[in-house]
Amino acid sequence: MKFARYYAHGEVAYGLYEADKDRVVQLTTTPFREYEVTGHIHDLDEVEVLSPCNPSKGMAMALNYRSHLGDQAAPKRPEPFYKTPNAIIGPGDPIILPRDAGRVDEEAELVVVIGKRCKGVSVDQALEYVLGYTCGIDVSARAWQGGEDKDISWWRAKSSDTFGPIGPFISTDLDPFNFEVICRVNGTEVQRCRSEDLIYDIPTIISFISQVVTLNPGDVIFTGTAGATTTLNPGDTVEVEIPGIGVLSNPVEAE
Repeated sequence: MKFARYYAHGEVAYGLYEADKDRVVQLTTTPFREYEVTGHIHDLDEVEVLSPCNPSKGMAMALNYRSHLGDQAAPKRPEPFYKTPNAIIGPGDPIILPRDAGRVDEEAELVVVIGKRCKGVSVDQALEYVLGYTCGIDVSARAWQGGEDKDISWWRAKSSDTFGPIGPFISTDLDPFNFEVICRVNGTEVQRCRSEDLIYDIPTIISFISQVVTLNPGDVIFTGTAGATTTLNPGDTVEVEIPGIGVLSNPVEAE
């Protein structure tokens, strides 16, 4: 199934997305709790689709695809960093390029959505704590991340406002060991990531993080990107497609 988070009639609600009818059927509460399906139905074009969750924190994986390593050695352990809540935006929301950021790239990624409190779990247990998966863009300011005048940490390179688009839906049916991530900028394909290129798989990532950081319902983990990334410019439109989830589309604007 697929969950959508949306705004309609003055309120934010969750619903089940019915692809064959392109509509959402409202839930009594969030999918992170026990819920019932109501009879309240909206065509998708009648609502504003929001980010599919409102995380208390996001984590993201550095250097987790072999094809993205370049001349760097593979990490000896998973290397997560934070994507803070201010970075999270939803489908259609603009990615804002800070005026002095310099080069800013897209990184197309599969995003894990945590379904229940997760602390100290084993690799074998990890997927029991996942609600589902969504599309994401780890927007990255390269000069702040690794230029000659780089910051000590990646606080603004990775977590500037709007640098974490996610959506459009949370899919509970995606196979975390067999997926593909496709990115297009202005309609031209610029990335194609395949799960077999991962260095650390999703259960390993979740278990590793949960040993020291409690993951709460609605928290997200960006799982890494593959190959070479593309620089974003004002006026661009970035699309991330994951078969089985949908297409996340965001325009790019200058600050």
